[in-house]
Amino acid sequence: MSSSRILIGYIAALNLDVLCDGDACIVLGSKFKFRSHLANNPQTRDKDYALKKAWFDDILIGIQYGAPYAFDEEAFRLFYPLALRAGLILPPPDFNVTPPPDLPHPALHLLRVQWFSPFQ
Repeated sequence: MSSSRILIGYIAALNLDVLCDGDACIVLGSKFKFRSHLANNPQTRDKDYALKKAWFDDILIGIQYGAPYAFDEEAFRLFYPLALRAGLILPPPDFNVTPPPDLPHPALHLLRVQWFSPFQ
């Protein structure tokens, strides 16, 4: 099986917009976790987001065009080895950062990936 059609996780879409952390498209590894995040976040609770599959090849093309992505640990665990095989240079992931204790909703630990070209 080609690595390009491997399901990495899910994105949340509302019409033509996707849910982002800043400018980075959020990719979570499970529908259940994404639904829980949407329901517990005051900014997304009342909106009708649709969960869409995030395929490796689509993410890789987006990154190559300069789009940043923010992965949870489950999605990044699937993305990381495929990205390395595709030639991306990524440091080993570190998901051991403790979230601030005063967050108004459960923390969602994300790891950001973005393409940097020395020729830009």
